[in-house]
Amino acid sequence: MKLGDLVKYDKSLSGLENCMGLIIGLDGQAFVVQWIDRHSRKRGIGASTGRETSVELPEFLEVVSQT
Repeated sequence: MKLGDLVKYDKSLSGLENCMGLIIGLDGQAFVVQWIDRHSRKRGIGASTGRETSVELPEFLEVVSQT
């Protein structure tokens, strides 16, 4: 895995397998992922205010498409 790869959660994480994200950074041994699926929009007052990001260990991610 590397910056720019499209990833999703590993199928072992039941309920999260439909989440899709883009690796946008590194944090030690983990990756910073910006989630881009429709379920990951941050909710603000009255409207969506952006996308969720999280730091994920590589063993919980699968590469969907490499850059």
